Amino acid sequence: MLKNLYLFICTTILLVGCFNLENTKEETNNVTNQQNQEEQYISVQDYDGEGYTLRGGQDEAVDIAKQHKEKIVKAVEEFFLDNYKTEVKVNHFIGAKDAVSVTVESVNEPFFYTFAIVPVDFNTKTVATDRVFTLEGEVEKGIKGGLYVMAYEEEFANLDNYLQTLEKEYPIIGINKEAIQNTNIIRGYITPHYFVSPFGETFKELFDVYTNNSKMNKEELRHFFNQNPIDPQYLTITIEVYMKEKNIEPDQEIFDIIVNDIEEMTDIPKGSYAIFLNGNDINKQTALAKDSISRKTPDEIIKE
Repeated sequence: MLKNLYLFICTTILLVGCFNLENTKEETNNVTNQQNQEEQYISVQDYDGEGYTLRGGQDEAVDIAKQHKEKIVKAVEEFFLDNYKTEVKVNHFIGAKDAVSVTVESVNEPFFYTFAIVPVDFNTKTVATDRVFTLEGEVEKGIKGGLYVMAYEEEFANLDNYLQTLEKEYPIIGINKEAIQNTNIIRGYITPHYFVSPFGETFKELFDVYTNNSKMNKEELRHFFNQNPIDPQYLTITIEVYMKEKNIEPDQEIFDIIVNDIEEMTDIPKGSYAIFLNGNDINKQTALAKDSISRKTPDEIIKE
């Protein structure tokens, strides 16, 4: 009897000990995972795009690309001149799967950001600069957006002035230009406060016209849009700003002010406006905000 009781007590103590040990391990793992997640974030003021990665991206690709930097820069510049009649400057290398993504920006109007892809051979440590390519429609989207901004320069200046004034009056901030240059999560016409996304047949026709006359000036572009009015639903202008203070959630009152202002303004470009107010933290690897409040599809603000 006593022996059985003794065995029962010992077994119970052992089981409780194992249970507590497993709980401790789980708690430790949870804390470690939370710490790792927190370390992925950085204040938007400090973010310059370093640490940004693509899914399946390989750091070794960047190391190899840097060894052939001059060759890659020359090949990418020629690729854009030959295929898009556009002079660009190379900003950054990002590791991709079996390749390196090369971020660029146009030197002259139409202004836009985009990227090209250069295959990398890990066995021979070489780059295939004779096989430079980009994703279908990406460069075209950037050019279309840049042309729209050229045509409505005054209206976009009004939007810029509004957002810059807003930044002075409220504790909000845009993203750093370096982060725009060194990542490729968002492409096309981009400022620290917003980006432009064109769609539809009108912009397709515009690109065809531009292909035949890459020297189109602002007056010619404006005439094109007068003859071919855009449907605002096929031109999205996404406003994205961040809280200036660290460790603070997006402010609903400030967000409501921005929404109300955009709804009432009559001197900004036509289009569908999506609005994001983010917290201060941004993910170093994905360039995405940690917290945000938004008004977006299918509830954008339509400006006719």
